[in-house]
Order: sequence, then structure tokens, then C-alpha cells
Amino acid sequence: MRHAAAILAVALCVSCGSAGGSPSSLPTPIPGALVITRASDHVTVHARVGDTIQVGLGGDYDWHLDPPDGVVLVQGVQRYLLVRGTQAIWTAAAPGTSTVTATGSVICASGQACILLALLFTTTVVVAP
Repeated sequence: MRHAAAILAVALCVSCGSAGGSPSSLPTPIPGALVITRASDHVTVHARVGDTIQVGLGGDYDWHLDPPDGVVLVQGVQRYLLVRGTQAIWTAAAPGTSTVTATGSVICASGQACILLALLFTTTVVVAP
């Protein structure tokens, strides 16, 4: 009985999406932008004031991104369209340290059984003058 339940859990997980970001799910980088991807999880990245920060965690999960702190990282004027796999485009506005946090959940078709899974993402951005 346990073996059948384990197979069912794996089948549900496989049918809902993959845990890794396939190349097709990665965003197209904006020229000159610092791109934060899932590979940046638990990493410190460095930027300079005025840099464009593209948060592109892919399209394999439904990502909910916390807003920028509004001091070091700001939303700014949206000059770019958000392409598939990009969750936000921010500007490094002031020297300091800020944290980018997001939660990703599995994307499932309506009416389909789906495993409840949440991916937690965090990275630190240090902005220099």
C-alpha cells in the first residue's frame, strides 16, 4: 500500500511541473541588466547605483515576489515589458543592502490533482555607489 502511495505522489509531482528551470523557462536578459535567477538563491549579488535589476526566476512555478524595499531597490518607471519568466524589473537606487524574496508554487491545470509545494527564494543585493 505504501509503495502505491509513493508512486502516486511521484506521478502527481511529475504531472504538475519540474523542480529545475529548463532553458526554455529562463527569461531573456535585458541588455546591461543584472539578472537574478534561481541560481542566485542564497547568494549575494553586487550592483551599482543606477543598475537595472531583472528578477527572472523562470516560468516553471507561479512566483510571488515581495516588493522592493523602496530605498535601495525601487520599482521605478517600467521601460520594459515583462517577458515570460521575468517577475520584476527594478532599479538600484541607493547604496546599501536589500533582500529579494519570493515564493514559488506549482502550476496545475484547473481541476487537476496537484501536489502542494512551495519553493522559497532569497538573495541579497549589495549596491555600491
